[in-house]
Amino acid sequence: MYTENDSCLWRLFDPVYKNEYSIDMKWLGIGDDLTFHYSKDGWVLTSTKDYNSLFIVNPLRREYFSLPKFNSRRYVLRDLSFSSAPTSSDCVVVILEITLGGVLEISTWSPGEEQWKTTSFHDHDEFDCVLPCKTVFYSGEFYFYRKGGELLIVNPYKRTRKVLEIEAPIKMTLIKGAMECHLVDSGGDLITVFRGRTADPIRIFKLDRLNMVWKELHDMGGVTLFLDRRATLATSCLEKLCRNQIYISEFSDIDHCKRCAFYSLETTEYHPKKPSSLTAPINCIWIEPNLTTMPNTTS
Repeated sequence: MYTENDSCLWRLFDPVYKNEYSIDMKWLGIGDDLTFHYSKDGWVLTSTKDYNSLFIVNPLRREYFSLPKFNSRRYVLRDLSFSSAPTSSDCVVVILEITLGGVLEISTWSPGEEQWKTTSFHDHDEFDCVLPCKTVFYSGEFYFYRKGGELLIVNPYKRTRKVLEIEAPIKMTLIKGAMECHLVDSGGDLITVFRGRTADPIRIFKLDRLNMVWKELHDMGGVTLFLDRRATLATSCLEKLCRNQIYISEFSDIDHCKRCAFYSLETTEYHPKKPSSLTAPINCIWIEPNLTTMPNTTS
């Protein structure tokens, strides 16, 4: 899903069947200049660019939840995500910030609450250089990487954190500026994905929780990944043509027909061969909609 010049018109592009739809979002009453942050279960965490307005919206069901105003400090890293659909009783939205002073701020909100709850951790040596890897909700907690490759685990309900001392699958000193790293829950398994800036192979690792080591995967067992720095999704695709493939958020527009780039785990190749020649919309995010609730759209 992406927006162009007018954020009131949200576009949905199906990378498998190459179909595109448009949804008029004027009913939301927010206006344009919006930013997507995270998506799950068909819901999207969205904000105005000044963060004065934060909300979770389901564009297909035409439902949304407004969040309290968030008063942010000056920060060097910020990440927003949520655990489950806001219609769920255990939904919690989390904002993680590393401030300029090296303080880790954990702010949480759940539907029905009137303000954010913030907890600060001042042991800045531990958090001053966290990798820009999207937080993932896994096994009841939020996970993301530390500088050394260890996993930082945040419990959003108790607002506590701990470090999982585990050796990173790839040296983290090689990541900055050269690779993207992603974490994703794939059917109860914690997966990490590394994608280079060139046409190098995408590498996938699964956390072996018994031995606490990362094991490289060369086959996803038919699962399809949708990779993006805002939200990475793993789904069991019904179509054989997209199994064991990793879709990325870059696409081309050839003769008014969009084609989304993907990486095949079977051939270990990108399609097209040079994905760097493609572009991604500035404001885009993967979303897995429930098509049975899709309203009237304009194709």
